[in-house]
Amino acid sequence: MQKNNKFLFFMGVLVTFFAVMACNLPFKIVPNFTPTPRVEATHTFILPTITQTPTQTYQITPTLANQEKLGDAIPALGSVLTWIDYSNFVFVPSGEYTIGKDSANQVDFSPRHSVSLNGFWIQQSEVTNQQYAQCVADGKCSPPIQEPEVPYWYEYPYDGNHPVVGVTWFQAREYCQYIQARLPSEAEWEAAARGPVGKIYPWGGDKPNCNYLHFKGCLDPSAPVDILSYPFGASDIYAFDMAGSVFEWVEDWYAKDYYASSPSENPTGPLDGRKRGYRGGSYTSSSDEIGSFLRFAIEPEYQAPDIGFRCALNKDQVENPTLSMGQPCQILAMSDQDQAYPTSTPFPCSSASTSGFCQLLGGKPSYGIEILQNGCLDNTLHSMIANLQPLTCSTTQLSNGGNKYQCTFPGMAQGINVNLSYCHTIDVPNVQMTCPPGYQIDKETSLCEVENSKLPSSPCPQGYLDVATYGCLPLLDTDNQTCPVGYYSVESSTTSVCMPINKCLLSTETNACKNTICLAGQKFDTRKNCCITADSPKRICPSDLIYNADQNVCIDPNLIIEKCLSTNTNIPLCPTLTPTPTPTKEPQGKSCSDYTDGHECLNNGCNWAVGKFYCY
Repeated sequence: MQKNNKFLFFMGVLVTFFAVMACNLPFKIVPNFTPTPRVEATHTFILPTITQTPTQTYQITPTLANQEKLGDAIPALGSVLTWIDYSNFVFVPSGEYTIGKDSANQVDFSPRHSVSLNGFWIQQSEVTNQQYAQCVADGKCSPPIQEPEVPYWYEYPYDGNHPVVGVTWFQAREYCQYIQARLPSEAEWEAAARGPVGKIYPWGGDKPNCNYLHFKGCLDPSAPVDILSYPFGASDIYAFDMAGSVFEWVEDWYAKDYYASSPSENPTGPLDGRKRGYRGGSYTSSSDEIGSFLRFAIEPEYQAPDIGFRCALNKDQVENPTLSMGQPCQILAMSDQDQAYPTSTPFPCSSASTSGFCQLLGGKPSYGIEILQNGCLDNTLHSMIANLQPLTCSTTQLSNGGNKYQCTFPGMAQGINVNLSYCHTIDVPNVQMTCPPGYQIDKETSLCEVENSKLPSSPCPQGYLDVATYGCLPLLDTDNQTCPVGYYSVESSTTSVCMPINKCLLSTETNACKNTICLAGQKFDTRKNCCITADSPKRICPSDLIYNADQNVCIDPNLIIEKCLSTNTNIPLCPTLTPTPTPTKEPQGKSCSDYTDGHECLNNGCNWAVGKFYCY
């Protein structure tokens, strides 16, 4: 009986202990409203034991009941920084990294060796068409060069999240400078691709296949695809698309023997040279051109339809206490990720009517392809391709509301068969819009306006976490794994939060933000602590969204219904031109018999009787 009483007493104390502990757990996500926190008193519990062992004492450390703690607020492997062009950068910690690969032959990637690198940030994926287009719009970049016989993807409205290609090394550097960044060194690029253990491919040792990357043979026709499309191919530092898709420029001059003699600390390439390096493989590469140790080079003034780039940032640049990075005062609203994706069965568009034509205009043949489209909303077609070449079309609106496209393409000729493809795209109406933490929808403009000049103080609003020492910090957007512009992700004990680069934004800081960096065309508003644009917010979107001009918002590509069709048609031969006889020139003022000189007679369309000396 005595043993049973002791057991019941012991169990009762345990239940009481855990009940009290549950009421005082220091790690809680802040709800929409949090009561004013109070400091709990220290409690001491003496646990009785059945055996005669020394008494053990447990203490609960006093803490604010609703505050989270951060083990470390500095960037670490896996931290993601959202930069001023809405791109995400991932952090590569300082340390030793393996680059190169041993070979018995004289190759430029040998030998395998270790280099010591300072910590740096590198873009999680390549710079996209929509990001580069904003630099062009701001007058800081020149448009990509259109390659002959290659589609000009840069101008395709629904290819905004494809990596920009057709840029020289100089154009790539211009963009990186535009966002206050730089091109990565060759060693930095390889470290980000191979990770801390020096993998052969970003994902490991498995041979390349279309689950890991986009390379030759994965798509037909082969072309760049949206960034972040191959999550299984990400590297250990969470960099995407470092194999396949498109090659990427690096900062270094190229020398074939550089790896045999490069410095062991922060190598930056030869002092000069004739070619610049590029890395990574592309959609045109075979499987033996994919290894992350492989090196390539080309003259910096050249470009190619499968070479793009990504940028890098110095760790010290991001953490420089004398500089601040301003977030935009006004940004485009974004489609709600929780909105259900649309379905449409059958697809609500009729097929286009296609035909070839050839006619004589001014005696010269004019030929091409004619596409008639009606019965599909605004009857707009895009991505029109003929025999793998982009079509150049003029558009005429028809009286019945349809559109007529008259198109040509490189290599077009009379009498040939044409394989034609085109796409319908339907934007979903009434997209539900949302703003990231720290912004709210302006009902008049439908734009996201910054809410406060500083982060909120406790009690924290929805979307924030109350963190000891720092106050309210935005929660990481778990749908997109992104933070607001100017913030990087850090791990707490239970979740991920976003830490501002500018510590002056913390509610616990009293110092004002100074020396703030803004994108070209923006000015820093000292009252709101953000960068303001004179006319309208820049038309740039987070990496997983694309700009929709009709609604002036950033939308999820999955909210767009698209259907592409293909057909065959022939360009006919033009009709044969029948020669028109030259009319006899009528004499002016005189009759033929009036001419007595043979030359005058003939020059005025008359006949000269040879030997008889008269004109008739």
